[in-house]
Amino acid sequence: MNASNTLIQPLIDHLHSDGRLRVWSVVITIFGDTIQPHGGTVAMSDLQTILSAMNVENGALRTAMSRLAKEGWVTRDKQGRHSFYKLSKAGLKSFIPATEKIYRATYSPDPKSLVIAVGPDVIGHAREAQNALLGAFGGLQLRNGVGFFADPSAKVLKQIEDAELLTIESDIQKLPDWVIDRFELHELAADYLALMDRFAKLAAAGSSLQTLSPLEALAARTLLIHEWRRLILKQPPLPKHLLPKNWPGAECHKVVSETYLALLARSEDWWEAEPKKAAQTELTRRFRA
Repeated sequence: MNASNTLIQPLIDHLHSDGRLRVWSVVITIFGDTIQPHGGTVAMSDLQTILSAMNVENGALRTAMSRLAKEGWVTRDKQGRHSFYKLSKAGLKSFIPATEKIYRATYSPDPKSLVIAVGPDVIGHAREAQNALLGAFGGLQLRNGVGFFADPSAKVLKQIEDAELLTIESDIQKLPDWVIDRFELHELAADYLALMDRFAKLAAAGSSLQTLSPLEALAARTLLIHEWRRLILKQPPLPKHLLPKNWPGAECHKVVSETYLALLARSEDWWEAEPKKAAQTELTRRFRA
């Protein structure tokens, strides 16, 4: 194993360590992190190359793309023997609030208000749709049919109203303990610490990151943001005074943002010149004020 692979192979191993890998979820990460800045459309062959660098088999990828297409997340355009994918309008709509949370320059805003949105008691596909709706509005979905929104905009409040969800305004300075407990903060704190531990070697690599090939750098960047995305979207919309002492979220954000920016230029070398130029405007904003 060469020096480059020793930086990322443990991360790849971890990706595959928790039972059956949800390949579709990794694909969603790639779309948000990499494909959207490069025009939003990707060839299946390029997805295969990126996923192969993370030891994902082509068959598993094809199954994942079929699922995403069936569920309305992506659309496919077949040109001869080649297939091209892009996010559907519905899929793209759900990306906007998530992207803002994932790549913001500071760890967490200090919200002034909290709105709780509650939907009817539904089951099956209706419940899945309801939870997806809450997430699309930018809320944190804690239990089936319950979403929390910090400082929601007038537009978000109108969307919630149109969806016929019950809204309850709460004094964020005086939340009862049972509400805070619903956020399962101890589990999230442990996950933040585990992420920092897993990526410590990569974060400390410095100039050694230049020994990564562009594809390896892109794989490392994907693995990093895939784990970060899962955690930051769970981050509760609580002001700092309601978080436990020694909360590791801000420190984890620092590790992720610095490592991501260190990998960015090398990973972008994998793309051809023109798409790379077009992506610079968006990419240079990430994790920066």
